[in-house]
Amino acid sequence: MEMIWKASANLGRQSWLFTGILPRRYSTPATFSFDFIAPDDPIIDDVNLLDYNVPERVQTFIQTAKNESLEYATNHIIMTFGGDFQYQNALANYKNLDKLIKYVNDQ
Repeated sequence: MEMIWKASANLGRQSWLFTGILPRRYSTPATFSFDFIAPDDPIIDDVNLLDYNVPERVQTFIQTAKNESLEYATNHIIMTFGGDFQYQNALANYKNLDKLIKYVNDQ
């Protein structure tokens, strides 16, 4: 949610601030936690494996982004991938985020 915060009635428009509230605080979108705290399915991009899931994971992410974009007044959204203690297994997180970015950009 985005809004204009009118911080001071005395200062008028010069005190207005464009701000927003993130939809999930700074947490990861549902089904995209790649850490061992709350592990979701990793992105498996080897087409020879039975669990290959790139098309499904990409479409889920794109739909998530579209849904979240409805909460923003601008053409830009923030997709947070954080959370307290989220990156205890940083390698798994970044490896899967790199794959997600690559395959979404390939669309």
